Amino acid sequence: MLERFLALFLFLLLTYILIRRFNSKKVNSAQVLQINLSNTNPLLPTILYFSTEQCVQCKSTQAPTLLKLQDEGKQFNLISLDALEEIELTKHLNIKTVPATALLSHDKKLRFVNNGYASDILLNKQLMRLS
Repeated sequence: MLERFLALFLFLLLTYILIRRFNSKKVNSAQVLQINLSNTNPLLPTILYFSTEQCVQCKSTQAPTLLKLQDEGKQFNLISLDALEEIELTKHLNIKTVPATALLSHDKKLRFVNNGYASDILLNKQLMRLS
């Protein structure tokens, strides 16, 4: 009985580790995204902000949070995208809900994806890691 329990535990542990490794590689190994970034400062990180016209939380919480970060003097490019119009990109980034944010490093490689509301504290930490 103990052997079966240990075997099951090891199987579940290995499965958990493999899933975590796969998900982290998915974000870290992302290639440069095909988005029009010509109007952005190439020296700054970029936040892609996904919303829809009907999203109340996007307008009431996420948009003010992003504006607050800019008002506090945080240096980043901000690109607002309609998730319903950018279906291929949302699939590529595994965006499942709005609001959502994706952070690109200054070399335009994907580093973070936040499904759902991202607080100013979280975004600030992620921006600091990109600097």
